[in-house]
Amino acid sequence: MIVFSLRATIILTLITIMLGPLVYLSGIRKDSRETELMRIEASIAETRDSIIVLKAEWAYLSRPDRILQLSERFLEVEPLDPHQIIPIDELNKITKPQTNNNIEEANLIWRIE
Repeated sequence: MIVFSLRATIILTLITIMLGPLVYLSGIRKDSRETELMRIEASIAETRDSIIVLKAEWAYLSRPDRILQLSERFLEVEPLDPHQIIPIDELNKITKPQTNNNIEEANLIWRIE
């Protein structure tokens, strides 16, 4: 059996008294952290539910038959006639003019940039 001296008993008692408030404060901090964690988990669950609802709404609103009805109603777009379709080679000629003047090309590049 180990016999403690009076000095060792006093030192251990003082250490215990000093560590008591630290243990109490760490318990309070742990409780506040748990409360914050529960709040964050509830927020995450709410956000996930909102995402599920938004995905369902998006699926409903982006149905092809609905998009077709809206496009016919608001866009007034008609199918292309065959004479409106041109080959890509001709498209390049239309969109990119052939110029031999390097000054005009430089000015055009300068204006675009």
